[in-house]
Amino acid sequence: MAFSARKVLENRSLADEERMDALENQLKEARFLAEEADKKYDEVARKLAMVEADLERAEERAEAGESYAPHYTRITGRMRAAHMQAHTSHNENVDALDST
Repeated sequence: MAFSARKVLENRSLADEERMDALENQLKEARFLAEEADKKYDEVARKLAMVEADLERAEERAEAGESYAPHYTRITGRMRAAHMQAHTSHNENVDALDST
């Protein structure tokens, strides 16, 4: 009987060692995957920070451009008025020369 009890304990011990080896391998794999996930997270976080900075600069440029829009509208209106005045003046001069 002692022989069979010893054999059972040896089998259990062997099974426990195999299970421990498998668990250690799973732990190594899990650590590796966690490190890879951390690296990917860091890379994504870095890229996100860059995109956010680019967006902020683009928004600042857009706001600056919007502040110039009324100024450009006024200048365009003045240029059109000056063009019309020059055209009218030219026509008046041509008419005056024709009538002489």
